[in-house]
Amino acid sequence: MREKIRAGIRGAVAVLVSGVLASASLATQAADAAPGSAIHGFGDMTFKNDYITPRGLLVTNQGVTTQILGGLVFLTPGNTSIVVGAWNDINSDPAKYVGPTKTGAWNEFDYFVGLNWQATQNLKLGVSYVVFLSPPDAFQTEHNVEFSFSYKDPYSINPYLKVFWAVGGDSTVVLGRRGDTFDVEIGAAPSYTFKSSGVTISAPTWITVGPSSYWCDSNAGAAQFAASIKGRGCADSNFGVFSTGLKASIPITAIGPQYGSWSFNTGVQYYNVLNGSLVDAQALTVNSPKGYRNVIVPFAGFGFGF
Repeated sequence: MREKIRAGIRGAVAVLVSGVLASASLATQAADAAPGSAIHGFGDMTFKNDYITPRGLLVTNQGVTTQILGGLVFLTPGNTSIVVGAWNDINSDPAKYVGPTKTGAWNEFDYFVGLNWQATQNLKLGVSYVVFLSPPDAFQTEHNVEFSFSYKDPYSINPYLKVFWAVGGDSTVVLGRRGDTFDVEIGAAPSYTFKSSGVTISAPTWITVGPSSYWCDSNAGAAQFAASIKGRGCADSNFGVFSTGLKASIPITAIGPQYGSWSFNTGVQYYNVLNGSLVDAQALTVNSPKGYRNVIVPFAGFGFGF
């Protein structure tokens, strides 16, 4: 059981890829303002009440979760760019940090490298290699690859597709297949920017789908565990989670442009956990045998790009 708990905490870091794409947009805006530079950067710090991954795994629901992201963008020939960076997760709930290495609230440290290609004026393709590390030694190092396809349409609906390949290691959703599996995120990020103030309102929305074994691998004992907690068991479902929200990004004009482009970000994200195995997994990640189908996560923070 301890191994499954570790896998649950580790799986939460899959939220990294969405954070990389969102924060990298700040660096892209800064690049447009300073076309002479071939190196740009981005950073983001966000505070949340709960920590739930884009795939619907509820990892923490006690204390305050702080997620910190930073990286660099190197513009390269042929409409391509290389992105490198690191991500941290810090949780204020002391009950989560009893590991042998005694790292306190420092829950996750991860690094990544990615390649983006602006195939056309509106179509961008990307691939990212992500390494997950655990300072409190809660899980073994894991390797993942994500492929992304995004389209910037004239109506600012901004549809996208992400294919997340869990190359090896434990299940990214606790009860699913351990390595050599994948899920697909189908979504859009409709947005509107008020020209007078520069405030951008967006509504990030997505649903995840994939092979049923991604969420529940009966060969690995998931069904037996679900039965032991009188849970939902392996439901043979191809759906993971549906999520939608509202986000406001407000420029911080008090900081001069020589220090980059800064913004204050706030909003709320709603998650409807569709897959019963994700609900069962909460008995391990947040000690809730009954589980939660609906999770609401308000958040606030700031980001910058240069």
